[in-house]
Amino acid sequence: MLPLLLSLFVGCADPFGDAKKADTIEAWNTYLTTTPSGTNKMRAEKRLEELLVEKAEESKAIPDYDAVLKRFPSSRKTKDMQAGRANAAFVVADTERTQAGWQKFIDENPFADAALKKRAKSMLTVARFAAGLAMTEPVVEEVNLAEDPKGPKDGWGFSTELTNNTGETFGYMLLELVFLDADGKKLRATTYPLVVGAGPSGMPIEESYTKPLEPGAKRSWKYSTGDVPAGWSKKVSISPVSISLAEEAAADK
Repeated sequence: MLPLLLSLFVGCADPFGDAKKADTIEAWNTYLTTTPSGTNKMRAEKRLEELLVEKAEESKAIPDYDAVLKRFPSSRKTKDMQAGRANAAFVVADTERTQAGWQKFIDENPFADAALKKRAKSMLTVARFAAGLAMTEPVVEEVNLAEDPKGPKDGWGFSTELTNNTGETFGYMLLELVFLDADGKKLRATTYPLVVGAGPSGMPIEESYTKPLEPGAKRSWKYSTGDVPAGWSKKVSISPVSISLAEEAAADK
């Protein structure tokens, strides 16, 4: 009698139905592991793929993107997962801003779009020289945008001084001004050059900015605007985001 009951129990087992009822990544993984040649294998894999993609799109976490790319390399969502992973990895590298971090981004994200790759390579160069670029604390003050000493304070001015202690001469350097909220998080960013051959699209620029920055040289950087983001704490960070040695900058002209 016992063998008959066991056979009936086994005959009534429904692993696919159980996985479908639970409908979780873990349940579908278990089904596919324990029933690798089941008649519902394709349906199970499709649902597992959908759940993994949904998780990655919601979390925007590198391990979740990698889970899809590793398990389903030919997924119809592969390009979306690659783009998502590259964006997430860029955020990590941009937070660390180290040579190792930027190199890791470049090595692990060959599928990143051209713009992201270019920015990462530029930031890798910045990280290479960062230790030798000494900057003073940013000065933030209300200013008259027309530079009229008697005029109303209708904007904000930002300034810092950078000293080149690298032993190299730079022909191009772009600084990024980041507006921070009360928690020190980025609200918005803008860029303005410290060293540049000419203004963008031929726009005039102060002559002092057009000269290469030689070893040991100090240079002041100033920027003003009347457009600041909501929630700004009146605190900013300023740092280089793109640099070229003098000979490289000359070759790019």
